[in-house]
Amino acid sequence: MVIRKRVNITGPALVFVTTTVKDWTPVFANEQFGRLVVDLLCEMLPRHQVSLGAYVLMPSHLHALMGFREIKQLSRTMRAFKSLSTRLLRPKLPHDLRNIFEENGAFRFWMPRFDDVVIWSEKQFKIKVDYIHNNPVKAGLVGQATEYSMSSAVDWILGKPGLISIDKNWAWLE
Repeated sequence: MVIRKRVNITGPALVFVTTTVKDWTPVFANEQFGRLVVDLLCEMLPRHQVSLGAYVLMPSHLHALMGFREIKQLSRTMRAFKSLSTRLLRPKLPHDLRNIFEENGAFRFWMPRFDDVVIWSEKQFKIKVDYIHNNPVKAGLVGQATEYSMSSAVDWILGKPGLISIDKNWAWLE
């Protein structure tokens, strides 16, 4: 359910975002492809002045808590991420996998939309952080959240730096 299209929100906001690979194809089960996308996210978000509060890159989708100084940048940021990641991954995919994303002469890696929920309370924030970090456990990929490398769980649970720097100081509000 996309809140931003129903409610006219401006200013800073923390948003829970989900975007999914076309047909839920588990492309990121391949660690090389997952690392490419995580590295892209790491490089791209500061350029868009977006803070990352938590994330998990699952085999077929991404969940992230993103802090925006201006919520109206959400669509532009997601469009840029999906476009850049598609261009990055397309030439690296094996031919048989690449064919899955060919559609009427066009290459469609991500589903056309993404879901977002604006976080309004500390309770809601905690629920989403737990959901993000426990997603790989619920999917049976790991026994504990901190065992999953494509996640911010080690930052939040163990206090160790993970693959992407996490903003716990709410820099997006400044």
